Amino acid sequence: MPLLDVLRHHTRQQHEALHQHPLLLGLSNPITLADFHRIVLAFDAYYTHAEAACLADWPEDVPNAPVLAWLASDMAQQGLESWSDRFDFHHAPLDTPSKLAGYLYTKQGSTLGGHVISKHLERQLALIPHLDQWFFAGYHDNGAQWKQFVVMLETSGLDEDEAVTSAQQSFENICYFCDAMTLLRPSPIEIAHEA
Repeated sequence: MPLLDVLRHHTRQQHEALHQHPLLLGLSNPITLADFHRIVLAFDAYYTHAEAACLADWPEDVPNAPVLAWLASDMAQQGLESWSDRFDFHHAPLDTPSKLAGYLYTKQGSTLGGHVISKHLERQLALIPHLDQWFFAGYHDNGAQWKQFVVMLETSGLDEDEAVTSAQQSFENICYFCDAMTLLRPSPIEIAHEA
């Protein structure tokens, strides 16, 4: 079975659980700007920790979404500052190509769904892709970038078990940060303005 299919099969439960997370329901339903702020800050916190754990080498010509740059643009647009240092979280090191590939499977794959979410945010909050919001908008050619990533996934002789475990953990780690951010009241922007 191709590694892509193996990853899809063995992460289905974690992936579906994330889609049903209370913090993220607004990405396909009515959403407030305060909810969008929480979502952006949750992903920024997660990816700050995850990207710092990426210790294995990665080919420069294979897509590796610049998520922290996109999130930084979103936060600047919304007047938010990163909350990543408020989380006492240790991300396991992504110190082999297979572990890194499992993580990138979740990161690169999110750009496909992100395109749909980006259109939803434009309708709901008037946030125009690549002008008012970047993280969910992703690349200008999300599909082409994903196809290029999949070619690498299937031709690099990666360790299947390591990749699957890493991908599963990535989904669970995102859920951890979403859980933590769900507890924030009032909204992060209101807290920032009160400080």
